[in-house]
Amino acid sequence: MIKPWKILESVQTFRDQYLGIRTDRCEREDGHIVPTYHVIQQTPWVTIIPVTNTGNIVLVREYRHAAGKVMIGLPGGVSDPGETDWERVAARELAEETGYAARAYHRIATCYPNPAIQDDELHFYLALGCTPSRGQALDPNEQIEVLEMPYADFLAYETLEVQHALHATGLFYAERYFQKNPDLRPVAP
Repeated sequence: MIKPWKILESVQTFRDQYLGIRTDRCEREDGHIVPTYHVIQQTPWVTIIPVTNTGNIVLVREYRHAAGKVMIGLPGGVSDPGETDWERVAARELAEETGYAARAYHRIATCYPNPAIQDDELHFYLALGCTPSRGQALDPNEQIEVLEMPYADFLAYETLEVQHALHATGLFYAERYFQKNPDLRPVAP
């Protein structure tokens, strides 16, 4: 039976307000030494699948610097230090990025985005009954355009020119939720 590795030494090689890099020296149960293993330490975050009463999904268009691409995707963001009320984080991020509020939030999943090298969790929330409630409250580095499209159109995610794997994951979890709760599925007019 495979067991967690024993950390023999751990050195923080980088840290700022957004992420850290930790370098571990580990030992497996069979005695094999893993001399250098880098772990990216990131803040937990939420991704929201916001749906209006008319069956549209609320999306954001923004530039993603690491990919060098402008993408259409789901709103979301990181938690503040010590914050663990993920529904509250989801509501805040939805409001800040889109100016929308939701009637109800449903936690549909929590996963590790890339557990081989990252230590963070991602919490997915389905936000139903979304309506514009105020203007955006963007962070200084954010430039976000808000748009709506029919949920069914966004579900054909593979047709988008640029795709985000974690947003596709969110759609997977949303669809699983709708299979179990068909009365909540968005219906286009």
